[in-house]
Amino acid sequence: MQEEKLLIVKNLCTSFQTPEGVVRSVDGVSFDVERGETLALVGESGCGKTVTSLSLIGLLADTATVTADVMRFDGKDLLTLDREQRRLVRGSGISMIFQEPMTSLNPVYRIDRQIGEVFTCHHPGMSRKEVHERSVEMLRKVGVPNPEERLKVYPHQLSGGLRQRVMIAIALAAGAPLVIADEPTTALDVTIQAQILQLLRELQQGSGMSIILITHDFGVVSQLAQRVAVMYAGKIVEEGSVEDIFRDPQHPYTQLLILSIPGIKVKRGGRLESISGAVPNPLRFPSGCRFHPRCPYAMEICRQKAPPEIEKDGRRVSCFLRGGEHAE
Repeated sequence: MQEEKLLIVKNLCTSFQTPEGVVRSVDGVSFDVERGETLALVGESGCGKTVTSLSLIGLLADTATVTADVMRFDGKDLLTLDREQRRLVRGSGISMIFQEPMTSLNPVYRIDRQIGEVFTCHHPGMSRKEVHERSVEMLRKVGVPNPEERLKVYPHQLSGGLRQRVMIAIALAAGAPLVIADEPTTALDVTIQAQILQLLRELQQGSGMSIILITHDFGVVSQLAQRVAVMYAGKIVEEGSVEDIFRDPQHPYTQLLILSIPGIKVKRGGRLESISGAVPNPLRFPSGCRFHPRCPYAMEICRQKAPPEIEKDGRRVSCFLRGGEHAE
């Protein structure tokens, strides 16, 4: 029987052993992904979004330790898979569009080899002719013009937008039901950003795949996601539907992130907000609520205790402002 949710993660913790001590980059993160939906993981750089995604697909260094109460994908327990089983899930089950295509694509191999590798890895019986035909088909599917010719070039011979389309083609080549898109429009101009987001929407509608969208930009979230999980300092501080988050953000960090983006809450001529300070060093997280040093509404209890997670009407938020009985 097919499990209703494609991905279920409960209490995911990822830490790294460093010369300065143990760094807990992801600390008790829980979320799930429905079949065919887009969940956005939103937050500033250094909040733990990318480490969360790499923990799912097992692409972290040997110095990393990953634990969870539950980490189940399409009915499979990811925590019990050995290295070879995890490799088979990676690509054909969960694939990833990496943040910077110029550094993610191998500069010394032509595009045909990099796309073809996906087919030869997951379909070892496929002939060279079939690999070539499928590679051309994938480039055409993601809107690369003259795909036959593009297969023969190296990454540096393509524009940023075309490199990103090649990355998407590689991620989708094995037909994975879950795609992790890590800042898929970073370093692209506004016109190309819009094209890439439209492409992802069309591909999702055509295949029914699920997407975990990693971004710091609520403008991108508004165009692609159905649900949002806001991360700060290794924790999810708020989660809800896109409509609820934009209409009534509950956590001060979410409010400030939205107010820092023009055109969502701040109209032409309005004043954009900024968030003072910086994301804390994971070696030295502040006591209590990790956002309290930057929060304009911080109370004394915020400095002393970690806020409780409050769930109501399909939303959850970790903030004393939303739990009056805890703030007294």
